[in-house]
Amino acid sequence: MYLSKNLKFLREQNGRQSQEALANALGVTRSAISSYEDGRAEPKLVVMNKVAHYFNITLDQLLNVDLSNTSEGGLENQKELKKYTSGQNFRVLTITVDHEDNENIELVPEKAAAGYARGFADAEFLRELPKYQLPFLSKGRTYRAFEISGDSMLPLRPNSIVIGEYVENWNEIRDGQVCVVVSKNEGIVLKKVFNKINERGTLLLKSSNIAYSPYEISADEVLEIWRFAAYISKDLPEEHSSMLDLRRAFTRLEDEFREIKMAYNKLKV
Repeated sequence: MYLSKNLKFLREQNGRQSQEALANALGVTRSAISSYEDGRAEPKLVVMNKVAHYFNITLDQLLNVDLSNTSEGGLENQKELKKYTSGQNFRVLTITVDHEDNENIELVPEKAAAGYARGFADAEFLRELPKYQLPFLSKGRTYRAFEISGDSMLPLRPNSIVIGEYVENWNEIRDGQVCVVVSKNEGIVLKKVFNKINERGTLLLKSSNIAYSPYEISADEVLEIWRFAAYISKDLPEEHSSMLDLRRAFTRLEDEFREIKMAYNKLKV
């Protein structure tokens, strides 16, 4: 772990801040900061979280990345990415409401999908979309509906309507959670999302249909994420257990191959 080295590095980078000043900011003693930097003691998890939050980095970076080897610009970029993915940076969420001031659920049909990545924050664009109220969804949350094309997320059939719940902090997404991801280059896709932001600044997107290969997308390319909440379809999904077993086997092989490839690429460097 790089905790002690990183703590000293971050403090000195922060206008050559004194141990006393940092201790006051974190609510600990100066001697505690000294012992952390010397490696004579390790802070409790709650203190490590305070340190990461104070310097605007992730806990993983604080513990496992030698920040002294990161360029000043690279560190700032990581900080900005953390702000962006957590929703701390300004991200526009435009909504519409009905005559009783209830949030609408706007439907993005397939024919409007290409324009949504450009007009998602445009009130005029959203006003032109069909709007609905669905009483079975939890109150106090923001939802949007998307017409899904293709068969990459079987057993959902093409032209199913997927209802997504808005996710402000992308770091809260659990690995394997199904989400609608809206991005600058990919448009609107429904995928299983795996969070690789701390390691590589990306999201790994996987289809449930094994015919489609997984791929990674840079987190700063993503515009919105909507967590799967419900779907509407005219077709009844069917899936045999043998297909489920085959998919699990391929998923395991896929993950193992990806890890082997990454390890090999590191050795080459």
